[in-house]
Amino acid sequence: MALEGEPKFFPRMPGQHADVMPSSPTAIVAVFTEIIRERFRLANGLPWYWSENATSVDTETNEIDAPKKILIEPAFSVHSEIRNYRPAIHVDKGETTMEKVAIANMAGKHLPSGLTGYYALATMPIDIEIVSDQKGESATIADTVWFYIIAGQTLIKQTFNIHELTPPTLGRTLPGEKDKEEWSTHVSFQIQTHIRWITKPIAPLLQGIVARFHDSGDSNPDSFFLKEYIP
Repeated sequence: MALEGEPKFFPRMPGQHADVMPSSPTAIVAVFTEIIRERFRLANGLPWYWSENATSVDTETNEIDAPKKILIEPAFSVHSEIRNYRPAIHVDKGETTMEKVAIANMAGKHLPSGLTGYYALATMPIDIEIVSDQKGESATIADTVWFYIIAGQTLIKQTFNIHELTPPTLGRTLPGEKDKEEWSTHVSFQIQTHIRWITKPIAPLLQGIVARFHDSGDSNPDSFFLKEYIP
């Protein structure tokens, strides 16, 4: 059987860090951030639009009837200027759990190499928070996001190889916890995604080290390892 380290159909996003594995929770937050950004492109004709170069609140003019910029970012952004921007959409995830779908999660073994493939389903809640200085604006943007996820959930699942995506829940619009001048609405749902990994037996690696030591003719293991593994 062919064993793969990364899911075939879950693509890396442009600029995604090499240490962020496709289908990992961090990658999934990035994917849903990009999905929501697409809905708020200027060409879609909404009262709000997303731009890669967000204008700060202090310099934004927002003329009457003109589209208003909206910030759409992962919730773990550390930049204060991003966290203080209004209106904004922050995409976050909750606690991720693993669901066993086979004995010991084993999917198969490649006998010649000893590689063992494993498979499981990861379940994670996704929380999308819409914040605004106005209650009606927060509620309206949240309604747009909520229905967008409903309408696109089948395509989202097919495109990104997501095993399951539950119907999203549209929450109440409530005052912010820290700032009473801020209004917050949450859109939440759960997804299940495929997790795959491979283990390599360590015994052959150890045997190879011992064999190289004997073949070297060196009688002192310390000097052998110094020459072999320390440049």
